[in-house]
Amino acid sequence: ARLLDPACGDGELLLAALEKIEDRASFVRERCFGLELDPARAGVARQRLARAAGVDPAEVRGIHVADALSEDTAWPAHTFVLANPPWVSHSGRGAVTRTTEREDKTGWPASHAEFLERIALHVGAYETGAAILLPSAVAELERYAPCRERVGVAAHPSGPPLELGEAAFPGVVEPAMLLVLAPGPGKETPGAPWLARSPLARALDEALEDFPRAPRSTFADPGVHTGNCAAELLLDPENGQGAPLRQGRDLKPFDLGPASLRLRVDLTRSPGRRFRIPPLERMREFPVLLRQTADRPTAAVHENPGFFRNSLLAARAIPGLAPEALVAILNSSTIAAWHRSHHLDARQRSFPQVKVRHLREVPLPLASRADDPRTHDRLVELARSASTEGVDDLVADAFGLSSDLTEQFSYRTGSSPAAS
Repeated sequence: ARLLDPACGDGELLLAALEKIEDRASFVRERCFGLELDPARAGVARQRLARAAGVDPAEVRGIHVADALSEDTAWPAHTFVLANPPWVSHSGRGAVTRTTEREDKTGWPASHAEFLERIALHVGAYETGAAILLPSAVAELERYAPCRERVGVAAHPSGPPLELGEAAFPGVVEPAMLLVLAPGPGKETPGAPWLARSPLARALDEALEDFPRAPRSTFADPGVHTGNCAAELLLDPENGQGAPLRQGRDLKPFDLGPASLRLRVDLTRSPGRRFRIPPLERMREFPVLLRQTADRPTAAVHENPGFFRNSLLAARAIPGLAPEALVAILNSSTIAAWHRSHHLDARQRSFPQVKVRHLREVPLPLASRADDPRTHDRLVELARSASTEGVDDLVADAFGLSSDLTEQFSYRTGSSPAAS
């Protein structure tokens, strides 16, 4: 096989491939290719490959100093691509400025997305293949949908990406995946996620797909946004001034504690001040609150309703379903397992996320009390007593789940998001 690493660096991936080759000298001379922007690193790659294959560095002619993403750079034809492209975002809070000017066509400007699209074109043009190490977010998050759509014109995943998690590489906390591309357009909806589905996720999908979802308007993000005025809006809770303001850390499963912040409500807007304080009456419309930074839905009844920050999401009342019953369902291990299997944001170690659009997809075993009054009332009773004993089994039974399936869940109701 002819092999290409279009971002070869010091040659690490090519050296690993070389370990699988019997005729190493012939491979390094004729079938091994790498592109690298940094001349020094390209030189190191050439030296390492020559030493491993027992040839003179001058015979390693496939390593070139070039910008692999430049339209002027021709990639070696009919090569299988093995790549770990730079994981660099050019937008958002961690943005890195590009070293070369390039028109953004990815939707979310990132070097790894640009490499992925270029690799897909290569795979399609030469009917070859590719194995690419990427952030898992590329396969699932909405911001990468334009990239996935363009990739799908020329190539498609040959199977679900292999999820490597956050512990695959020392010092790397971004979840990683291995994506294998085959030539030809995919059959997926353009831009659709490339989901890595575990056996548990597939079993849950099959078991829960026909259950109802809450009305779309149920879940919302109505909380206080301090914008660029946090220093002016958030007051010392010890001095008693301002209105009580709850935040995410004030909520635990079934338990909404007292407000740990105070809010100044009389700050005047101006062109330089960006913040949002909804009317108190609106915030009292939501009988259930949920943590936003968590790896599973974590809910409590909105007792003594008042102002809350946008680190808490909210749920309106569902006709016929008591707020306490909804809280118990959302806190159950079944919903925790379903949520994590569907959303990469929930599986990341740093700042896991629960989002409004996630909650709108959550299946409910009861659309109202009329579906099963006995189960409904028992859930209400458990939620009001703040007793987690029996909630998991009750919700699992309401969904009709087998013990073989529920034994695979790694959560129990009442565990904190951090512990989970």
